[in-house]
Amino acid sequence: MAFVQVPAEQKAHSQKLIAHIQSIIEDKGGWISFEQYMQLALYAPGLGYYVAGSTKFGAAGDFITAPEMGDLFGRCLAGQASEVLKNIKDGAILEFGAGSGRFA
Repeated sequence: MAFVQVPAEQKAHSQKLIAHIQSIIEDKGGWISFEQYMQLALYAPGLGYYVAGSTKFGAAGDFITAPEMGDLFGRCLAGQASEVLKNIKDGAILEFGAGSGRFA
């Protein structure tokens, strides 16, 4: 198993987010829903994963999705989607998965 050394600034940021979530839990009497926890972890202003400003997608980020690697994944799904949409009156596709939006 390989371990990655986390830079001190990232650790400090994580500690701020943890403290923020803990204070919310304390303010709510010691309990919050999973939904609220995830909302805080991902979107707490200036602290949450998606709003903290660091790079998320691609080689410089935390992860990469298939559409970021090239257009093959999109082409495969587009071919299948085209067949399905031919049989659906006023059909549409809504893509809201994780990533940069390249798939859309």
